[in-house]
Amino acid sequence: MNEKKQLLKCTQHILKLAEECYLDLGSDFKEDTYQKALAISFRQEKIKYLKESNLEIFFKGESLGLFRLDFLLPAQRNRKWQLKNPLIIETKATSQLNTDARAQLKKYLLSAPRNSSENFNKIRDGILLNWKKGDPDGSGDENVEGVEIELWTMKSKKFSKISLSD
Repeated sequence: MNEKKQLLKCTQHILKLAEECYLDLGSDFKEDTYQKALAISFRQEKIKYLKESNLEIFFKGESLGLFRLDFLLPAQRNRKWQLKNPLIIETKATSQLNTDARAQLKKYLLSAPRNSSENFNKIRDGILLNWKKGDPDGSGDENVEGVEIELWTMKSKKFSKISLSD
């Protein structure tokens, strides 16, 4: 199976685990609470991960400092999918994903190849995962709750979204 199909399978599996966390915990927890639950799910599913790994951010070849990734999944083979390259997972707990979250992931994907560690320099893809806050505007719209996920890739400094329906 090709690399993109494996990446999509991995993303769908992560979405399933995130949804299970959300259904069990409910809405309106802080991001850290959902992250801890997702980490437990990763361990139970035997998914290798690093939490809060430091990634060095660069500008014009100079280091700006360290930023913390929520999760880094190293290259691995799981029962259901295989990752050829490491994958960043950036999590949120807000009413919806926004341009700031996408910009954060884009910065990580641009800087990752400039890091010396093999865990970082082969990263091309990242996931934005949001545990949506319930009824943020008081409208009574029940569809605002749940989990949303976006898969992004960086190729030749071009940041683009990968459709999950492929």
